[in-house]
Amino acid sequence: MGTIVMMRAGWLSDLTDWIKEQIQRVWDAFEAFVMDMVIYALEQGLELVALAFEALPVPSFLTNYSVGSLLANAGPEIGWAVQTFKIGECCAMFAAALAFRISRKILTFGKW
Repeated sequence: MGTIVMMRAGWLSDLTDWIKEQIQRVWDAFEAFVMDMVIYALEQGLELVALAFEALPVPSFLTNYSVGSLLANAGPEIGWAVQTFKIGECCAMFAAALAFRISRKILTFGKW
């Protein structure tokens, strides 16, 4: 006489679990969409900055000179120092390191 029967509405809990799962999927899709929009906006902004830099004309005082022409007129002592200390290779390594650092900052949004 003292038996208590606990009834569980299996179809109702299954339905609510299914609805919860669908809402979670919609939320995850919306979250991914917003993240993609942020990345797309950042990409378009950076392309706009690159386009603006490409549109800038080169100043006339820079078109007449090059590093090679400046060092050629410097004299034999400067030529010896440039060749001995491998200034060209040092500049190339510095430029590669700078390009790596800038690209790393851009790709990781400045966090690393």
